[in-house]
Amino acid sequence: MRTSKVKAGLFCLLYGIQLLSGNQCWAVLHPAGGQVGTSVEIIATGKHDEWPAQLWSAHKGLKLEALEKKGYFKATISKEAKTGPILIRILDKKQVSTAFTFVISKQKETLETEPNNQISNAQKIKKIPTLINGRLEKKGDMDFYHIQLKKGQVLSAKLDGYSLRSPIDPFLHIHGPDGYETAIASDTHNLDPHLIYKADESGQHTLQVFAIKSKASADISFTGTSDAVYRLELILGLPSMPEMAVNHEDCKTPSELAVPVTCAGHFSKPGEKNEFKFKADKGSQVQIRIEAHQLHYPTDPVMYLYDSSGKLIKEIDDNKPSRDPSYLLKVGSKEPYGVEVAERYGRSGKAFRYRLVLETPEPDFSPTLAKDIHILKEEKTLEIKIQLNRTNGHKTPLYAEIVGLPEGLQMEGLDIPADAKDATFKMQSDINTPTGHHPFQIRVTEKSEGQERQKLAIYSFQTAASRGDYLINDTNQAWLSYNRTSKQVQDATKIEKKQP
Repeated sequence: MRTSKVKAGLFCLLYGIQLLSGNQCWAVLHPAGGQVGTSVEIIATGKHDEWPAQLWSAHKGLKLEALEKKGYFKATISKEAKTGPILIRILDKKQVSTAFTFVISKQKETLETEPNNQISNAQKIKKIPTLINGRLEKKGDMDFYHIQLKKGQVLSAKLDGYSLRSPIDPFLHIHGPDGYETAIASDTHNLDPHLIYKADESGQHTLQVFAIKSKASADISFTGTSDAVYRLELILGLPSMPEMAVNHEDCKTPSELAVPVTCAGHFSKPGEKNEFKFKADKGSQVQIRIEAHQLHYPTDPVMYLYDSSGKLIKEIDDNKPSRDPSYLLKVGSKEPYGVEVAERYGRSGKAFRYRLVLETPEPDFSPTLAKDIHILKEEKTLEIKIQLNRTNGHKTPLYAEIVGLPEGLQMEGLDIPADAKDATFKMQSDINTPTGHHPFQIRVTEKSEGQERQKLAIYSFQTAASRGDYLINDTNQAWLSYNRTSKQVQDATKIEKKQP
């Protein structure tokens, strides 16, 4: 028994899955999404010692119901449901699962049909647009899809696998009517590929899906597990480009910019470099950012900063963990500085866009949680710690409070001194503490000069091993779990008997 538990735990750790009570661990959902106005039968991969279990989502347009077969449940999506990625959790009697990503779309969806691991038995796609929910189920697995294309037609094939926190680094290859490979796609702003292919001739083309492990390794053999799920979106024609979060004027180059400013630029010619100048008061600071990857553009931006004489101050590439460059300049001259923006590999075209931001850094704070699931135990003190992550000289008193917990689990708010880097809530259980799993949020308030600003503490799914954005990078919804022991149950029963 001990050996099997160790193996189960090792399996979960290898794939970044949360190990729950006993041998139980949950990994991913398959299919990992569904269309509005439909019902979808879903399996949560992994072992399930307790079933049926409760299912939770904060999404109002989604109804979840556990089915009789272990690990299976039904998701009913209303026609009015808001589209996009959401989080689902499974709650057994003892613990809360990790957060699973589920995507609600307006697109008609279908399941991959096995066997389709060779060109000769490829699954035929009869109608495009479509969205395929697939899975690379075993080591060495590949999925093939036959697609009819006319000469000159453009196929957009976009795959989400890593984005779902599936343990894969996927690839897309397309084979022409003669069977020869004609185009490939791998990483974008993360490990997931997006292939845009213009057919050179009419006929049956074959799209191939395969993957290696997402964790960096010397082993580059094709991978596959029950957790290696993906969503493959197929459309005809050029896809729409990601929009800027805020509409901005185009950066005019060369030009002198007034701080603060935000403008949008792109590279129209191979090897192009866009040049800008700006001035700021001597002794002040200017935060310079080039944003591209975080906006999901294929651009790999590089920034060069020059002084007024044209001397290079610094070349900035990736600013880890971000792949976009940024730099905090301490202004030492009244003369104009120069900023040059380039694409690392000299690529160009409408898709190779970026956003240039020049701003005066303001004192700020960003509360975070190291854990999203907190377990209260008998005769032990539970500590819930938040990091405040103050930046740019932020030194203002704060007030933190936990919201959403039921009576009996509520905690008093915390007054946080101006120089504190963190704050900790503490809780102990008693016979009146309600059992179960309870979602909550931590709200941090700043009051300064008659103004009030509030932020919710977030828990990030990103780790040091992450290799780009997920569909959902973080959550402000944490959980508190409490299960009363047999001793506490006996004590509570005695008290009830004594009451008249």
